[in-house]
Amino acid sequence: MRVTPQRAHVWRLLAESGAHLSAEEIWERARDVLPGMELSTVYRSLEALREADLVVESRLPEGPALFEARASSHPHLVCEGCGKVSHPEASPEVTSGLLAALAAGSEGFEVREVHVVARGTCAECAWRERAGRAPGDQD
Repeated sequence: MRVTPQRAHVWRLLAESGAHLSAEEIWERARDVLPGMELSTVYRSLEALREADLVVESRLPEGPALFEARASSHPHLVCEGCGKVSHPEASPEVTSGLLAALAAGSEGFEVREVHVVARGTCAECAWRERAGRAPGDQD
């Protein structure tokens, strides 16, 4: 992969944020440093970084594709209250076990990638629900 200032900046944004960001969010943050950067450049940079296994793209059931600087697929936890996306630390054995189980029951289908998404309520939203507060209310 050819390293360009745009690709380097997109990767740095993802790596430093540690978050799941959409291409539009990356573009908004990148414009502060690279004012002339177009959204299409962000998409091309993300594709090149994904192909180089430097970025993971997650397609959750709703909303835009999200990107993060992580080299392997992993499960996602999506809060239905605030929309926060996080992921538990899953051991490689769990991930490879899931792939093996899918492959065993697939009758010749080659499984290359699995997206696991669990929807529920994060600890903060659960606390707010118990306290009778809405997401985003101040303590």
